[in-house]
Amino acid sequence: MDKGQEREEKLSKNEYFNESYFDKYQLFSLSEQINLIYRYSKKMTNPKIIEVGKGNGFVSDFFKKAGYNFLTFDINKNLEPDVLGSVLEFSDLIISQADIVVACEILEHLPFEMFEKSLEQIAKVTNQYLIITLPEFKKFFGLNIQFNLPKIARFSVPIYMKYTGNKNLGSGHFWEIDYDKHTRRKHIESIIKKYFTIVDSGKFHTNLYHNYYVLKKRSVL
Repeated sequence: MDKGQEREEKLSKNEYFNESYFDKYQLFSLSEQINLIYRYSKKMTNPKIIEVGKGNGFVSDFFKKAGYNFLTFDINKNLEPDVLGSVLEFSDLIISQADIVVACEILEHLPFEMFEKSLEQIAKVTNQYLIITLPEFKKFFGLNIQFNLPKIARFSVPIYMKYTGNKNLGSGHFWEIDYDKHTRRKHIESIIKKYFTIVDSGKFHTNLYHNYYVLKKRSVL
């Protein structure tokens, strides 16, 4: 077991309810995750969804209470996931395939050389979609303009600039997008495209630090 997995395995449940998890931007990201999963699941009949990395259970609890077929998977037994195990052995631990697999703010907690192996494992389990989010090694400043057009649409448009400045890696992170030459966005996406087609991608408008990818499994692997 690598040191990243070993650390995650030993974290107490209280670590997922510390002050940083009450930060409004963290809460914004969790709500955006819920909305993103809903958008791609609502056209399916009783979709099976698996979340890799249960965390504090905010997302899984919401969907379970809404009646969804939602399974949690985590290496940390303290979090009481539905299935206990490592994403590096994911396909051996999940009995039946899922329609959607979700791995948000998880993959950067493993060394980057394990990124492709994780995607390969997940690709064997999902029938259709994988939704991932990854942090970006940048600082952001600017404006986020909200539009509310009654009976038409409600949306936001971020206008921002980004810079590295005195940026540090997030807590427990081995890497982030554009952290070094190995983790350039173009290289990350080239690895993704070996196993998936990128259906949608972007930033959470309420937390620009978090980038999302909606991926559809390639028919031939």
